[in-house]
Amino acid sequence: MSHTATDPPSFERGSLVPVVAYLLTIAVLSGFVLVSSGESPSPLLGMVWGLFLVALAVGAFVVEGVSPRSLVPPLRSVAPVFALVAAFWALYNLLAFGLALGGVPGVTTTPSRVTAHPSLYLAALGSALLFTAIPEELVFRGYLQSKVGALAESRTRRSVATGIAVAAVLFALFHLPRWFLASGHGVGSALAVRLLGLTLMGLTYGLVYALTRNLLLVALFHATMNQPPFLLTVQFPAEFHLLVGLVEYAAMVALVVVAVRLGGSTELTVSRARHAPSSATDD
Repeated sequence: MSHTATDPPSFERGSLVPVVAYLLTIAVLSGFVLVSSGESPSPLLGMVWGLFLVALAVGAFVVEGVSPRSLVPPLRSVAPVFALVAAFWALYNLLAFGLALGGVPGVTTTPSRVTAHPSLYLAALGSALLFTAIPEELVFRGYLQSKVGALAESRTRRSVATGIAVAAVLFALFHLPRWFLASGHGVGSALAVRLLGLTLMGLTYGLVYALTRNLLLVALFHATMNQPPFLLTVQFPAEFHLLVGLVEYAAMVALVVVAVRLGGSTELTVSRARHAPSSATDD
């Protein structure tokens, strides 16, 4: 079945709201990084940060006159979404097994921590989904990407592409406070590679969201990329990280395109964005 185009939200405000929202995100993130010790924040701080992003995204939608419920995917899409993400990682694990048998550096037949400690992995994956992936995707794809596309004042592919590209760049720059303040890195080729990789990641998530407008699907891909469910030990050499990422992202988008075309918009996509002026009765 062919994919049916989805309707993005209709925003009521201009460009000030997304600018303020993004600058507030960077400012608060910088504060969190400064008060946390080491590169990884405490679990409590991570939870607070995730809740802040959710509140920021919901607040931005309310100010824009859009119901936050427009971001909630339909229940009928939950099973296909999980099946699609599971299929992606099943194929990836099969490929990893083949690479391990072929003696490719960085891939071995040694069981990974996912296999050795599945309960700990599921806890880490759940935390990544709830307090990193969903909050970040609410802000960058749910709000900023849709808003930038709407500012183009047209429902064309160019406006959609603009939203995807701008949100991807903002997503990459969003990681700079951690790079400079937490990791202590400086400006150089490593930073350029890091920003390029994050931009490609943002473009991929943006394309998946534009194809389906299903935030759960994007968040699940995001969370599993942060916590890969490899059954074997996979540690590609650092010089191959960008190339591996490019292949991963291309495969992800290709799989989503095939799934949407074969499965139809009624299964994976949100057919219409539900938007309504905010009021005191909104919950």
